[in-house]
Amino acid sequence: MIPENLQEIIRCVRNGDRTAFRKLVEMYQQKAYRFAFRILGNEEDAKDAVQESFIKIWQKIGSFDPSREFIPWMYRILANTSTDRLRAMHRHTMIPIDLVSQSTGAMQQCDPVTPADNHELAILIKGLAEMLPEKQKLVFILRDIEGMASKEVESITNLTEISVKSNLYHARKSVREQLFRMMEKERRIL
Repeated sequence: MIPENLQEIIRCVRNGDRTAFRKLVEMYQQKAYRFAFRILGNEEDAKDAVQESFIKIWQKIGSFDPSREFIPWMYRILANTSTDRLRAMHRHTMIPIDLVSQSTGAMQQCDPVTPADNHELAILIKGLAEMLPEKQKLVFILRDIEGMASKEVESITNLTEISVKSNLYHARKSVREQLFRMMEKERRIL
C-alpha cells in the first residue's frame, strides 16, 4: 500500500521505495511539466527536463532535509535543470509576428474584460516572458505566472529578497513596455 501523506512518501523514497517514488512523480509530474514548459517553451524539451529532474530527485533525495518543504526543493532542481537545458541549446524563442498581430488585434476589437481577451493577453504575456533574461524570466514565471509567494521564489532561486524584487520589477517593466509598443504599432496599422 502506498502512503498518501507527503512526508511519509518522502520517507519511503529516502529508504529506496520505488513504488513511493512513482507516487511522488504522479503527484507532481503535471505541475513540473507546466513549469518546465514555461521556461523552455517547447513540449519535448519540457518533458526531457522533467524526466531529468525526477531522476535527480531520486538520486539526491538522501540529501533532502525532511524538516524543510519538498516543493521548493523540487522546483529548485527543476528550475536549474530547465535553465541549464536552455543555456545548452543557446536559443532565444521569438514570438511569431502573426501571434502578436492576432493577440493585439483581438484585444483592441473586443471589450477588455471578456474571458477571450484575458486568454489572448495571457498568451501574449507568456510569449513576451520568453524573451526576458534568464533570472528575470524565472522570477516572473514563478511569481506572476505560477503565483508563488516571494519567499518561495527566494528559496527556489537562491536569490535574496532584494534580488527577487529587482528581477521581478525589471521583468514586469520589460513585458509592459513591449506590450505597449506592440499595441502602438497595431494602432498605427489600423
